[in-house]
Amino acid sequence: MSVETISRRGFLAAGAVGAAMVGVGGFGAVSRQADAAFVRPPGAESNAQLVAACDRCGRCLQACPYGIVTPVPLAENLVAYGTPTLAFDHGCCDFCMQCVDACPTGALAYGGPRERDLGVAVVVKDACVAWDWAGCTVCKDECPVEGAITLDDHDRPVVHPDFCDGCGRCEQVCPSSSLRAYDASVENKGIVVVSRASEAARAAGAVSSEELLAGRTVPVALADAMPPHTKGVHPDGPDATREAGGLS
Repeated sequence: MSVETISRRGFLAAGAVGAAMVGVGGFGAVSRQADAAFVRPPGAESNAQLVAACDRCGRCLQACPYGIVTPVPLAENLVAYGTPTLAFDHGCCDFCMQCVDACPTGALAYGGPRERDLGVAVVVKDACVAWDWAGCTVCKDECPVEGAITLDDHDRPVVHPDFCDGCGRCEQVCPSSSLRAYDASVENKGIVVVSRASEAARAAGAVSSEELLAGRTVPVALADAMPPHTKGVHPDGPDATREAGGLS
């Protein structure tokens, strides 16, 4: 990453948290927290790059018309605190790119394979209604990318990472939280979006709630990270579509 892409405020913020982390593990701890595999808004090159370049100004949060961009809480990650991550509880991303347009530091930018690749959906088998009762196909029905979610022989959802771009529509509409309100021990959603660089994304097939909790933001080695999607026609703002891999 070039020095020019690191803002002064971002540099000072990184330096401050880096100094604080010396007491809890030093440079290794700083690196691990900077690499934590959060699901980031469009145009984030990597978690470490975003942490270094972001000045925590909050403009991307303000620009998002769907309210899905949210800051990383201090209690969750000291180094990444205040940087943008995505929450799909009440909305999804249609790649309107207003967050990218609002970013003043280049932490979110056009170009590159991650411009329109947020992550990948993962089925949580002990929360997904279809895994227990069958009959629920909401995530497949609502997915805006044809071929990203199909059903297996038991009518359970199967995610195809080469089509999925992590837009979050499946997570937003999943009814598991209301249908399983009686059991607080499972994840609220039966399908969630994770970073392609996370342990959960590397796992083949569905994961359990325990596995998801343990590996949702844990980064894997670069060589093991799941590559961006390469197929399908994907959302590109509210009124257009774009083929996978297409750049501005």
